[in-house]
Amino acid sequence: MTGGEVGYGNLAPSTGLGQVFCVFYALVGIPLNVVFLNHLGTGLRTHLATLERREEQPQCSQVLGLGLGLTLGTLAILIIPPVAFSHVEGWSLSEGFYFAFITLSTIGFGDYVVGTDPSKHYIPVYRSLAGLWILLGLAWLELLLSLGPLLLHRCSRLWLLVRGGGLTDGPAPDPEELPRPQKSPISA
Repeated sequence: MTGGEVGYGNLAPSTGLGQVFCVFYALVGIPLNVVFLNHLGTGLRTHLATLERREEQPQCSQVLGLGLGLTLGTLAILIIPPVAFSHVEGWSLSEGFYFAFITLSTIGFGDYVVGTDPSKHYIPVYRSLAGLWILLGLAWLELLLSLGPLLLHRCSRLWLLVRGGGLTDGPAPDPEELPRPQKSPISA
């Protein structure tokens, strides 16, 4: 469902040929999935940068806007789906959050899996929606990991400007001219 990254223990190949296929599929699928999620996160980051450049706001507003957007997006990815899964699956709220964390951290133990209870009648697209949530959630986490250092850098620069009395009523410095944190070798 996600290129082999999230592994649930409820499905496994039972033949030797199936196990060999699974290993080769994972060797190809996992790196392709990492590249895909990296490109998806880069696309989201580029879109956010385009929106940020359009708005002629002071640096403080840019930092607050970016922080608020990332916070609201994170809440939408990490709060709403676990609540929905808890309701549909009959899990407690803590079980829904546990499932969300285990899934989006790509651990996937298999102790909680959506859409597999034979006593429940699920809507036909339920598992597809869960798969879409996993894909978007992983892309969002990649976006957070790539934008997090930049946001922390901007917050610290803003703090130094405010604390040092360097903020004026004039135009904000161009964020592109500020020194950027080093890229991690993983997302390079």
